[in-house]
Amino acid sequence: MRADFRVMKDLATHTRITPNQRHYGLKQFVERLYSSPEILEELQKWNIILDKNPIMLEGRCLGQEKIHVRGRTLLPQIADWGREVCREKVISAVDLTDWVVVFTRRDAQKTTDYIQMMFQVTRQMGINISDPVRLELQDDRTESYLRVIRDAINPRLQLVVIIFPTSRDDRYNAVKKLCCHESAVPSQVIIAKTISQANKLRSVVQKIALQINCKLGGELWSLDIPPKNLMVVGIDVYHDSPRGKKSIGAFVASTNRTLTRWYSRVCFQLPGQELIDGLRVCFIAAIKKYSEVNHCLPEKIIIFRDGVGDGQLGMVADYEQKQLSASFASFGADYNPSLAIVVVQKRINTRILAADHKGQMNNPASGVIVDHSITRRDCYDFFLVSQHVRQGTLTPTHYVVVHDTTGWIPDHMQRLAYKLTHLYYNWPGTVRVPAPCQYAHKLAYLVGQNIQREPHLSLSDKLFFL
Repeated sequence: MRADFRVMKDLATHTRITPNQRHYGLKQFVERLYSSPEILEELQKWNIILDKNPIMLEGRCLGQEKIHVRGRTLLPQIADWGREVCREKVISAVDLTDWVVVFTRRDAQKTTDYIQMMFQVTRQMGINISDPVRLELQDDRTESYLRVIRDAINPRLQLVVIIFPTSRDDRYNAVKKLCCHESAVPSQVIIAKTISQANKLRSVVQKIALQINCKLGGELWSLDIPPKNLMVVGIDVYHDSPRGKKSIGAFVASTNRTLTRWYSRVCFQLPGQELIDGLRVCFIAAIKKYSEVNHCLPEKIIIFRDGVGDGQLGMVADYEQKQLSASFASFGADYNPSLAIVVVQKRINTRILAADHKGQMNNPASGVIVDHSITRRDCYDFFLVSQHVRQGTLTPTHYVVVHDTTGWIPDHMQRLAYKLTHLYYNWPGTVRVPAPCQYAHKLAYLVGQNIQREPHLSLSDKLFFL
């Protein structure tokens, strides 16, 4: 059912209720509770009092961020710059000169249309491309794809584009294992149905072209990042408990001043082994990579840790922090950068609504911060609304700073978190979590769900997992 777009769209109209509907529904629920003597008696036994109205409080709005593309600055009003970014030149374009396209005979015309459109859209983006080598298959067996790709791989090859006639997990997994683990060549899989409609082809190919530029090591847009010698890290974990396999920790760290280039590693958590053991190795490798690129070590390191529940906050604040801090000794006794660890929580029950002058409830604007009244008494935490939604009621993201030696005031940490939600290159807009967390999530899912092997090290400085 999830694969049927129309069914899911119809379902969403009933499940995604508006802020006004949610507000009314909650008030009705509380009134029903108070109208029942039995429930009221039970609440009094537990000394529980439910407020009949939501808490009214004031938040701060951080305002819109400037988005920099090559030679121009954008100031989007609704945290969405998809239309503009496809018309402007990307800030760092990687020319595509050696690439192959693998397809079946029945998709030959769609492939031709796709390649022609690639030439049109990349010209606007400032990306130069050459004609690809076209490899036509007589059948759509997995073995046929693997054989042709293996034969095509050579040291100069930049990219393999594979056009599948249908979506099949086993075929996708086999191709990704070959390209990400065995051969270390960026790959782009396209389902033929995606490029079959002529009226939508341009917009689809624009998104594919941007994604390919990222996979080759390019950069699409940037923001103003004031702190110098700053390294930002995102960590997420993929748990494969239904199949009883090991968990995968994904580690993504920035390597440049503008936080637009990333270094990624994964570690596997074996039964009885702490995940932090593998993350320490990734952490040391990331600092070394930062030093290679910038010719200096980072002075401030901010780690955004996803995949942590409330019950694990103490473990992250104490045990993981000590293990990561111990890694600094690998770079000399005098190296002691300031470190902050921020736990990012998406699955929360808190909802923040914006009331207008008429008392109507709406979704708050992107950039709204709430750091009082509903935050925890014993924690340094805040709620951030970063995304813009057109349907339903949005859920804010909860940030809990469990360790901090940076000396930053809360406003600086909040602004950095908000800026990072603009830098996820798979979506030309803001996302719910900082970009390194979203990158780590994508990497952990790809490795855990599809390739189940450690990606080739030569791909670690590219966003090959988008």
